[in-house]
Amino acid sequence: MDIQHNKEERFYVKTAHGEAELLYDVKDGKVMRIYHTFTPEEDRGKGIAENLAEEAFKFAEKNGFKVRPDCPYITHFVEKNPKFQRFITKR
Repeated sequence: MDIQHNKEERFYVKTAHGEAELLYDVKDGKVMRIYHTFTPEEDRGKGIAENLAEEAFKFAEKNGFKVRPDCPYITHFVEKNPKFQRFITKR
């Protein structure tokens, strides 16, 4: 899967039916707020959002960011993958 990351604070991948994306912003230079994920309906259930989330957490780790999950999918992702819990902050 060819996940792209651009300067507009977006991870995305082209799919057979459009683009899947994960949007974030960085607050105070240290908290990565993930606020939106989207996968085209026809591509859901294929692990695309999970791969985007994993890339976002790798980026957070590389940059020393905590993560504030303001997106329901990311909250669910962390519940399913407790190894990412160490990045979570509520502020």
